[in-house]
Amino acid sequence: MSYRILYYNWDPYFQKKLEGGGVSIYCRNLIDYLAQSKDYQINFLYSGIDYSYFPKQPYLRKISNKRHPQVETFSIVNSPIPAPSSLSFDNPLGNVKNLQLEKCFEQVLTEQQPYDIIHFHNLEGLTANCLKLAKESGAKVVFSLHNYWSVCPQVNLWRLENSACDDYFDGRACVACLPSADKLDMQLSYRRMSHLGSLIGLDEQSTLLRLPKKLYYVWFKGWNWFKPTKSPLIQPLNITGTELSQEADLYRHRRQEIVSLINRYVDVALSVSERTASIYQQYGIDPVRLKTQYIGSKATEFQAPANNPASYSVGQPFRLIYIGPARADKGFYFLLEQLRCLTQEELRSLDLVVAAKITDGSELKMATHNKGRLLSLAQSLHSLRYSPGYTYENIPSILDGVHLGVVPPLWEDNMPQVTLELLACRVPVLCSNRGGAQEYVRHPAFIFDPDKEGDFQSKLRTIRENPHLLSEFWKEARPVKSLNQHFEELTEIYQSSYIKAEKAESVMSS
Repeated sequence: MSYRILYYNWDPYFQKKLEGGGVSIYCRNLIDYLAQSKDYQINFLYSGIDYSYFPKQPYLRKISNKRHPQVETFSIVNSPIPAPSSLSFDNPLGNVKNLQLEKCFEQVLTEQQPYDIIHFHNLEGLTANCLKLAKESGAKVVFSLHNYWSVCPQVNLWRLENSACDDYFDGRACVACLPSADKLDMQLSYRRMSHLGSLIGLDEQSTLLRLPKKLYYVWFKGWNWFKPTKSPLIQPLNITGTELSQEADLYRHRRQEIVSLINRYVDVALSVSERTASIYQQYGIDPVRLKTQYIGSKATEFQAPANNPASYSVGQPFRLIYIGPARADKGFYFLLEQLRCLTQEELRSLDLVVAAKITDGSELKMATHNKGRLLSLAQSLHSLRYSPGYTYENIPSILDGVHLGVVPPLWEDNMPQVTLELLACRVPVLCSNRGGAQEYVRHPAFIFDPDKEGDFQSKLRTIRENPHLLSEFWKEARPVKSLNQHFEELTEIYQSSYIKAEKAESVMSS
């Protein structure tokens, strides 16, 4: 049987520069796989990225997909809900329903129908009500829970950009969680310039496009610097709470409505880890809808580095690596401070490898004076090897000879891809008990609690003093699936959910 599938992701996976991170790479790999099969006819839709000067109302546009010319691709231009979610954080009700936007989504369903399966990889750039429209079109609806957008407009359950959020206090915690107004204005202007450039054949790196963007950036920053402030906090205030808009109600309504729509219209809600499924169930998602499916990794195609697993004995320098985004929620700065708390003797025998592009302005500025959190720590280390980012192809060489990788997220990271890459290259992993990484590690000696004082140092110290643990690690670690294994399992889900639903409809009609 042949299946017609519509995939949705806010970020166009086929472009050179991907803004959607691991989810966009996942979509690219998935469509690479299915596009080779005669059993699947694939369409792709994205929204919240393309914006035009004229017209300004939302409309559907067919897009040239050079990576997969056989995959019909569409963009909803001028979406009232910009993506990613941070750009529409101040519009919680818009995340639920928007008639103009949904009319464009319905146009795809009407003009391209019938779809057998509509698979949403997120709903950023769309509305949750599109789940209802998808289901009413007759398709089976699959929703991958790659992040926590459905219950958190910040998407990471990460409050005020500095701590994990496990209680939104009926929406009160959401109101001031993310500032976005100025950033939104600038991003939309950039995107309109890019859209205009694409119509006349200009590449994103073209000087004719980069120059006006640079000039606009200078003007925008200058204007915001000199324009008079309108803050009410520059004068005395005497107000009651009822005089202000009750925005907490909007965020509470957002969460309640989206959870309800998922429970009513999604056939399968795919979770990438048991921890993610548990969190969604805690927030009200029907467990009958939830199915955990561990994803595969292209890293299984790597040839394991020649020196891995790296041999280690007490007394020799111990090579530790952090690889991935240099962000607070990913635990990068937490790691630096935890290492700083080790004894001088432990630090003098530690080789730290960091493959992460640092974008924090204060950290970059301090580094010019050999200070900042990283370089001040380096003064105490045996050695520091720093690379400002990395390419996927270079991962095996970066990991060659590494004794231990650290994956220390402070948020409930659904499934950090770097965990799979480390394991595929035969590097043991020390991870936090937040999110899905621990489900691959599984060995208790390699899982720490970031909220428990000294737990990280204790676990690292125990591993260094007992090298046999580095070998025992592999007895507990979950094997990493290849992409093909994962995609074969996914197609089984498509087929089983479709067939089961068809049988149920058949019984009901008879």
